Amino acid sequence: MDYDIVFFKPTRFEDCMKCIEYIKKDKIVHVNLFGLESDVQQRILDFLSGAIFIQEGKIINPGEKVFCTIPKTKEYYMDYVDKSKVSQRYDEEEEIIPIYK
Repeated sequence: MDYDIVFFKPTRFEDCMKCIEYIKKDKIVHVNLFGLESDVQQRILDFLSGAIFIQEGKIINPGEKVFCTIPKTKEYYMDYVDKSKVSQRYDEEEEIIPIYK
């Protein structure tokens, strides 16, 4: 089958291995983390972040406890978000500017 997006709702951490296979195939993966304990949610998100980082893609957060992995070969548009106010890199940390006295 030829599809571009996979909707995924894991019930435990081990389920995200299936998700990694979709990421490796450059699919957009929509991950719904509702219903999971917060530590499991964080573990899954950390694991997916590593996988998408290796593939040079992005993770976006379109809603509460919902994340989408976007391969580097795909474009996306969020109609309700002002892109001028959003960092384009999910893994980018805020720059810390030292103050000398």
